[in-house]
Amino acid sequence: MTRPDLPRLVEQTRALLLLQMYLTLLVLLFMTLLMQFLTRAMGPDRGDRFVIVYVILLCVPFALGTSAWMFRRGLVLGWILAVVAEVVSLFIAVGSILGPFTGIAAVLLLVVASCIMVNLLRPEVRRFFFG
Repeated sequence: MTRPDLPRLVEQTRALLLLQMYLTLLVLLFMTLLMQFLTRAMGPDRGDRFVIVYVILLCVPFALGTSAWMFRRGLVLGWILAVVAEVVSLFIAVGSILGPFTGIAAVLLLVVASCIMVNLLRPEVRRFFFG
């Protein structure tokens, strides 16, 4: 049994959600390897914020993967979950760029999350989910 083809922008958004999921997992791997060093170097106040961001970032790949899975099936909950995950990703990326973690990973996260948000708000994508 073959699945029906998705509209171009819906499929592109789904692919970007999967790309962002893998990028976030790479960022988490990097943060895991350097967590002990970074939390000591930043002090107790900033170290706590680092751990909070880390815990939030643990949830984002699951939300992105689930929403990409729901996109394939045309479920409205997938669109809502994608919007929530992208808002969280944008806040984390902007906070990282304005804070102590400016780097290529934060910039990539910001760019991909912005592209996904623009696609999610396009009429073709909304029409696919909300008829």
